[in-house]
Amino acid sequence: MRAATRSLAVAALLAAAGALDAAPARDAFLPTFARSFYPGRSGQIMIVPREGHFITRDDPANAFMHGSPWGYDARVPLIFHGPGHVRRGAFPVPARHQDIAPTLAAMLGLPAPATMTGRALSMALRPAAPPPRVVLLVVLDAFRADYLVRHAAALPTLMRLKREGASFPRAQVDYLPSATAVAHSTISTGADPAIHGITVNTVFDTATGKVSDPYAGRSPRNLMAPALADLWAQATDGRAIIAAQAGLFYAAGALAGHGACQIDGRAVFAAAYDGASGGWASGPECYRLHPSLAERTPRSIWESAQGVWRGHDITGPDRVRKSAAFAAYEIDGLLGIVDAEPVGADDVTDLLMINVKTADFIGHQYGPDSPEIAEAVAAIDTALGRLVAAVEKKAGPGGAVVVITADHGMPGLADPSRRHFVPDIVDGVNARLDPEGKRVVRHYESSNAQMFVDRGRLRELGLTLTDVSRHLESLPFVFAAYTEDEVRRAVRR
Repeated sequence: MRAATRSLAVAALLAAAGALDAAPARDAFLPTFARSFYPGRSGQIMIVPREGHFITRDDPANAFMHGSPWGYDARVPLIFHGPGHVRRGAFPVPARHQDIAPTLAAMLGLPAPATMTGRALSMALRPAAPPPRVVLLVVLDAFRADYLVRHAAALPTLMRLKREGASFPRAQVDYLPSATAVAHSTISTGADPAIHGITVNTVFDTATGKVSDPYAGRSPRNLMAPALADLWAQATDGRAIIAAQAGLFYAAGALAGHGACQIDGRAVFAAAYDGASGGWASGPECYRLHPSLAERTPRSIWESAQGVWRGHDITGPDRVRKSAAFAAYEIDGLLGIVDAEPVGADDVTDLLMINVKTADFIGHQYGPDSPEIAEAVAAIDTALGRLVAAVEKKAGPGGAVVVITADHGMPGLADPSRRHFVPDIVDGVNARLDPEGKRVVRHYESSNAQMFVDRGRLRELGLTLTDVSRHLESLPFVFAAYTEDEVRRAVRR
């Protein structure tokens, strides 16, 4: 990367952290999209709303939407805890998701593959420490970095891990969008999205016009780089216990890696909550569903609460996810695996990974400043305390390493006029550029921060992507709308 591009990357990181007083230049966030650009999977227009504004679906369940480079979306907690393996202290160096897998690989004595673009955070590691007996990686979905300050009194578990471990106060997402599928794939592989290939939460196939999940069919076929779980399963000849669990499968599949669906692969445990059935599901071709999850449902949560939490209806497997009680249900699922398996019983490090989705479900609907979130983060901490205690007990004194991070944050909303809706934006583009056919925009999902455009239709109209970009940037709430061509040029620098 040229020096000028490095300067832009630094400016983007500082701006996202709120460290610059002056507004960043229009092209400040081009490097963040360049790190995520994958031809054929990325959109044709990359959109950054102005700071304090956000674009979302016209849907009460998604009244708030992340995906931007601003600090409230991009800053994440990052803590490593393990007295026998981790130095204690706050390390004020830049850190990012890509650094987690290389750091854990260094602990395990595992050579980092060329696909990893992150670096081991060696300043936090104790030299010559033996591999831990258990590694527990916890990704707290949509858990803003400032929750550790705002809700510190209600977070004894997290505050203990931070106090006793190594924390990185400058950790943040340096790619776009800051979204769940992209982040978990980046955390698990240690690679930029441009390498691992998961660049959006919803994949739009321009050839068929269909939209799908990036882990469609609970398959890892779209993940183009090895995950830490893949590398460790192979290095240990399948002897390590490896389990991944999540609130949605595109987080579970990302953490679990390819399982048996690769050469010399192993069918590791992987499961995700099914919001339709209320059960746990896996992809049997590549993974195993742990027996302890097979019959678990959250029905008792809404039944014991008479179907109400804080005045909200939580009856049913979808609605119950948006309650604080769901945190215990999620985390106790992995705790059941810890109890049932000989975790930490030998000198082969076991790898446990969990996405805790509760704060994301609640944050999307009620926002990060709500009493609902305050109760949810406290519930997460309580349940996490049980899980950490169980892992530390099984691993024995000094035998466990716990890693805490988040995939992204969540914007607040001081002014309702700063919320903008996808249908209005799509209709506006088509009305301005294609009033008769209304076919310029093929797909736009707000969490992707990317718009898929019909380039053939633009040619018919005598227009270019720049015309789409200029229209979007004329909107008062859009900071930048980069064309695919601009992003491609940034990749080549």
